[in-house]
Amino acid sequence: MVITIRKYKKPEGPLGYDAAKDKALRLLAFRAHSEYELADKLAHAGAPSEVIDEVMEFLREYNLVDDRIYAERLARDLQNVKKFAKHRIIAELSRKGISREIAYEVTEELDADEEEMLLPQMEKKLGGDFDRKSRDRAFRYFAARGYSFDDIKRAFDRIASGEYDD
Repeated sequence: MVITIRKYKKPEGPLGYDAAKDKALRLLAFRAHSEYELADKLAHAGAPSEVIDEVMEFLREYNLVDDRIYAERLARDLQNVKKFAKHRIIAELSRKGISREIAYEVTEELDADEEEMLLPQMEKKLGGDFDRKSRDRAFRYFAARGYSFDDIKRAFDRIASGEYDD
């Protein structure tokens, strides 16, 4: 089946099935979305819930939307690019509408050791400055990225004692 994307023209009144499907396909052409994100964007555009359900069924049927695959890719990106810890990754996945069950399963599959990920980042963030202000700033920075206080403290102690050399 060939899917053609028509030029978007904002309709008057609620979106019908064809217009909602076209909008969903256009959104997916730019980047992957979770089912929740797509449904929310379609609802914002004026599609009734029955139409949204039909469009989502169509997208699932042709494997154009899959929360599990989306969550796996996003989790890997958040870990490898943004260097987030598992706790923060779960929060980000939940914010995107991914179920807690899938979020936990996906993060369990991630294989990086958080303390080993944290050490080079901590060393770079501190830049050899171990005064209280720099330490507190680093602790807040890494806590916001989902690292546990214990991991942050261990990494700081290893760097401050000279035990860790990159």
